Amino acid sequence: MLDIGFSELLVFGIIALLVLGPDKLPEAARFAAKWYSKFKRAITSVQNDIDRELRLSEFREQMQQEMQKIQELEQKMQAQMQELQQQKIAIEQETHAEQLGQQNPFATYYYHKLDTQVPYIYMSKNWLDQQSCIMTTSQIIPIETVTIPKLKVAV
Repeated sequence: MLDIGFSELLVFGIIALLVLGPDKLPEAARFAAKWYSKFKRAITSVQNDIDRELRLSEFREQMQQEMQKIQELEQKMQAQMQELQQQKIAIEQETHAEQLGQQNPFATYYYHKLDTQVPYIYMSKNWLDQQSCIMTTSQIIPIETVTIPKLKVAV
């Protein structure tokens, strides 16, 4: 700390012995050692406090970063929940429209998985089950029972 060599300490001890004398020198040495240890403890305590404050500020920064990440994830989750709710509403509307349109076997249905239009008359129950379509019940009408208007040609 002070870069004092042995020769310098020896010179300091000789001067202290001449100034204080042999009777007061041990008492002065104890007094100096006591204050030196108090000074050393105070410096160590200040260093520990500074280190603790630095670690605490780093911890606070990490906490803020984690809180920002959590808020971003929460916003993403809310956006996904809103999207799912919109899809649910669309499915409910399609289901309601399907219930209204079940009387027409030529109605066209939209299937969520394929995003294609398939006439209801061409669907089989197995195909509907594989595609996990939106309709809860399938009504397959055999082609023979469907009456298609016949064209009459006037000659």
